[in-house]
Amino acid sequence: MGEEGTSWAAELERISRVIAEHDIDTVEIAFPDTWGAMRGKRIPAAQFLRSAGAKGVAAADAAFVFDIRGDIVEVPMINMTTGYGDMQVVPDLPTFRPITWREGTAIVFADCISHVTHERLVLDPRGILRRQVERLGERGFDVLVATEIEFYFTTPDWQPAFDAIQCYSLTTQLEFEAPIREIRRCFEAFGAVVEASNIEYGPAQIEINLGPLDAISAADTAMVFKHVIKEIARRHGLRATFMAKPWTGMSGSGLHVHQSLQRDGQNAFAVAEDDGLFSNDLMRRWLGGLLDNARALTAIGLTNINGYKRATPYSFAPTHVTWGTDNRGVALRCLTGIGNATRIEYRGAAADANPYLVIAGVLAAGLDGLDREPTLPPIAAGDVYADPGGAAPIPGSLEEAIAEFEGSAVAEALGAEFAENFTTLLRWEAG
Repeated sequence: MGEEGTSWAAELERISRVIAEHDIDTVEIAFPDTWGAMRGKRIPAAQFLRSAGAKGVAAADAAFVFDIRGDIVEVPMINMTTGYGDMQVVPDLPTFRPITWREGTAIVFADCISHVTHERLVLDPRGILRRQVERLGERGFDVLVATEIEFYFTTPDWQPAFDAIQCYSLTTQLEFEAPIREIRRCFEAFGAVVEASNIEYGPAQIEINLGPLDAISAADTAMVFKHVIKEIARRHGLRATFMAKPWTGMSGSGLHVHQSLQRDGQNAFAVAEDDGLFSNDLMRRWLGGLLDNARALTAIGLTNINGYKRATPYSFAPTHVTWGTDNRGVALRCLTGIGNATRIEYRGAAADANPYLVIAGVLAAGLDGLDREPTLPPIAAGDVYADPGGAAPIPGSLEEAIAEFEGSAVAEALGAEFAENFTTLLRWEAG
């Protein structure tokens, strides 16, 4: 038995102990679809130990060509001519753990493998993100990623659960602390770091901040996090929506991605190389790549028509390709001079975006900057909605964003086959 087989055997032995200790009878094998929704199969724990844990399970590759409503869209790579064949959904065994919001169940995240090539399926968002992480590793870097995810609690008929706008209030609508507390406690018990939660700038809008993790773990956590919030909300007679702009005139919901490059366990963005506001050449180049590719990234961060309703002036969503320091109106917020917490925050994605693809796109854009010598535009200051300083606007429609994405450095990095099929799905959504 080779090293990989030995590792599998050791992991399966560990999993066997976890299953016995926690009285697990069901294992969820989970992977993200193109939109970031959690797909997969539920397997009896005994079957997982017998076979599925090592070999995985088969699923139709059509999972990557569902539209947002779950209908199949024929795309160049997967269609009736290809027969919607099987792929192998292979558990990433170290991610196996009991879930803490439902008894008797564990979850394991999975990678999707082609039955033909026995390599990663080129449409698998988790595999696409893994490749960007590998590209960083080839340059000697790791990356830490933290997400902030906003959502609304609603009534069962999809109206705001309360009508007050009391951002950061600790007293308004205190009864909604019960589901939020359950979410925090379940996720901390699950092994995630919940840094904070608060009422946001919309009626019944909530934001929960997750601690930094490696990129793949951060995306896994964000995907299951949205699933758990919806499940717990229902227990409390509520619903939860991550829709970018559920109601006109109210705040939209964003997925903010904080990132910092790491080298030898240290924050490489925190090393000062000369004097000045932006004294780290690595961080400058990474930021330059993000700025140069920000319009292309919009297709990944705003994947439906509703998302473009979020980017309006004075909404705390970016409307132009701007960067600044501690300014919540810009697209890229640079938090510097704070040691290991030094980082860049990408603010352009909506809460309903696929976290794997958003993070992969951010890494691809940053890597593009590392491979070149981009020139930073002037820093934004003050009211960037009133005066964006000549910065290019964020694409105002899905069609415009698709045009920016096609042929971009980001599309190239994520793969030609993925880009072709992704834009086909986006055009279907655009109608």
